[in-house]
Amino acid sequence: MNQEAAIDRFGSEPYYLQLHRLVERQIREGVLAAGDRLPSESELCRTYDLSRSTVRETLRSLQDKRIIRMVPRRGAFVLDPAERSWRLQVPAGFFEAEVGGNHRSVETTVREAALRELPPEIGKALALGRGEKGFVLARLRRLDGRVALYSVNYLLPEIRDLLLPSGVLEGRASLNRTLREAGFSVFGARRSVAAVAADAELSGLLEVEPRSPLLLVTSVSWNREGRNFDYYTSWIRNDVVQVTVEAEADSSGTA
Repeated sequence: MNQEAAIDRFGSEPYYLQLHRLVERQIREGVLAAGDRLPSESELCRTYDLSRSTVRETLRSLQDKRIIRMVPRRGAFVLDPAERSWRLQVPAGFFEAEVGGNHRSVETTVREAALRELPPEIGKALALGRGEKGFVLARLRRLDGRVALYSVNYLLPEIRDLLLPSGVLEGRASLNRTLREAGFSVFGARRSVAAVAADAELSGLLEVEPRSPLLLVTSVSWNREGRNFDYYTSWIRNDVVQVTVEAEADSSGTA
């Protein structure tokens, strides 16, 4: 990798974001092509005189935007744009993936943003007390002008106040990024995908014929301490949004 620009040591932009932009520019200009392996962490540290933690944060942000893919024990590789579908194994959400990673237009209509009592199974998953309310965020998303998905996030009640000034409730910001910046990073998640038929309500929301096939994604995300903080369901038009689920071998070599 050619060092086309140095890190600005006196600017206000964090070092990891500066390196992110440098790598992204080299990919955009063809210096790094799809499938190319990025320099190792050690090489990037030496080239740009950065700490290993800063370089790792850069690589995480590039992977969150699906610009690169990190492969254990092999390194980081540039993704082909055709591979940049919404991958369910990463912490990045739909907004980050399509706006940040794929440079597409996402419009969001918030249909509900309120504290209310949750269905019993969801309240139990979030470890809420009897009668304790959760924060419900229901959104209809359009991708490049086409209705793409309808999602409902059930969140811990304290998250409501974190979202009020963020722009998430106006559809102008990423929920996942806002949560990360507020300390609710996804340490792990359990996600499932099922094929369902659109009922009368969903067919109207998603602008499809009744009984049309949809993908239903259900997810529970937890933090490093193991506390669940986000339970969501998303009904997706697979003719608009491609969803990819990856399986990787574990250390024993079994899938």
